Amino acid sequence: MCNFFNHFVSEFKSYIRSGLIKSSSLVLFFVYINIHSQNTIKEIDSIQKTLHEKQINEGDFYKIISQEYIIISKSRLLKYKKGEIKGYINIAKALNVTNKNRESLKFLEKADLELKNFNDNELKAYMHYIYGTNFYSLGLHARAIKSFNKSLLFAQKIENKTAKEKRIYAIYDWKRSSFEFLGMMDSVYSNERKCMRSPMPMLYITIAQRHFKSHNIDSAEYYINKADSLLSVKKIPVEGKANVLRAFGQLYIEKKDYKTSIDYLLKSLAITQKAHLRKRTLDSYKLIAEAYRGLKNHEKENEFLVKYAQLDDSLREVERKVLNTSIEKVLIDDEEIKEKHNLTLKYTIVVLIIISAVLMLAIYIFYNKKEKKKDLIIVQKNMEAMLLKQKLVNAYEEVTHLAVKKDPSFINRFKQVYPEFYSNLTTTYPELTLNDIRLCAFIKLNFSNKEIAEYAHISVRTVESQKYRLRKKLGLSADVDFNKWVANQ
Repeated sequence: MCNFFNHFVSEFKSYIRSGLIKSSSLVLFFVYINIHSQNTIKEIDSIQKTLHEKQINEGDFYKIISQEYIIISKSRLLKYKKGEIKGYINIAKALNVTNKNRESLKFLEKADLELKNFNDNELKAYMHYIYGTNFYSLGLHARAIKSFNKSLLFAQKIENKTAKEKRIYAIYDWKRSSFEFLGMMDSVYSNERKCMRSPMPMLYITIAQRHFKSHNIDSAEYYINKADSLLSVKKIPVEGKANVLRAFGQLYIEKKDYKTSIDYLLKSLAITQKAHLRKRTLDSYKLIAEAYRGLKNHEKENEFLVKYAQLDDSLREVERKVLNTSIEKVLIDDEEIKEKHNLTLKYTIVVLIIISAVLMLAIYIFYNKKEKKKDLIIVQKNMEAMLLKQKLVNAYEEVTHLAVKKDPSFINRFKQVYPEFYSNLTTTYPELTLNDIRLCAFIKLNFSNKEIAEYAHISVRTVESQKYRLRKKLGLSADVDFNKWVANQ
């Protein structure tokens, strides 16, 4: 076909030069160009559906991004809006999965801008769905549910039944998980029932997690096996396979079969690292550390705890940057903007009247009930102080409990409760090891040498030696009370 096209163009040019071109040749030429464009559009549709799904299943997200860039360029040349918009959303999806939320939201903005003048319910449902998954991964679960509800409105208008059902069930699945984070269990169970029509592995794994919490290991295993069975009957993305392997790893930790657990967890880790699924990798690090602790292999446990802490810090920094940017602009719906503009003029006078009335009332209350107001402020401040004190006590008890239980997340939680102490210590003394920091944390929590020895599985003499070495590393003189020095940091 390409040879024919080249030959046709060559002949067309010779006709022009010789002045022998006829109107019929022009018609034939433009008909061919039209057919060639249509074939290219079909090729774009095929790549964005079949090949894209294959790459998603394989976890080849970076290949998706480079491929969609090419498709967007081709679509622009052909003025094929659907291909261009879907390209933006596909890139946003790949970036979201790899925890690049800020970049993902930028591509969704591009798609949103193009969709203002392009009516396609399937694309609009897809776009709001990816908005929802971004907000979910940033911990904005209430906002995610709003986006999923918008996606659902457009999904219900999709004409293709298969595409419609696939999108709707995916929305229910994400809504279910969002409601669980918000503790709205009635909504969780409602969406779970809807998801059961076309279940995915994560649905059963989530149910298994609830059984783990209630120590019902047999029921948890039943649902994990159901999740595993879906891998052979559905085209499940690699993330789904990694989730099932990680669930089996957790199951065998509960059964105290730590060697089998590590086998499953390392397989899951290999998948998530290859696919750059950093949050799933973080989950695996924590469970692997727990399994090695069960085997009393403290060297390996510490190795994976360090990896967990480093990756957790990296992910938190990324989330902090995203949430500190102009993301608020993204969070405002177009409908809310239009409504605000339409109602501003109408309600301005009403608002001014209300504000005037409130101010007059406030002045009246201020002058007539001044003493009462002072008493209320004092009571309120006392209550706030009590609440703050209680929160500090609860946080201290939680961290202490994690230390006593030798929980892998102890250092990470300690860092959250005492951020200034942790930051000052690691910034001023960057040469400190994880064990040095853990020792400082124990001292900060006012543990005695005997308690530290008990929780760290070492002798009291070893604790004293560690303190002595740490004093030297910190450059403290012999007359400085080490415990008081740490407590005052």
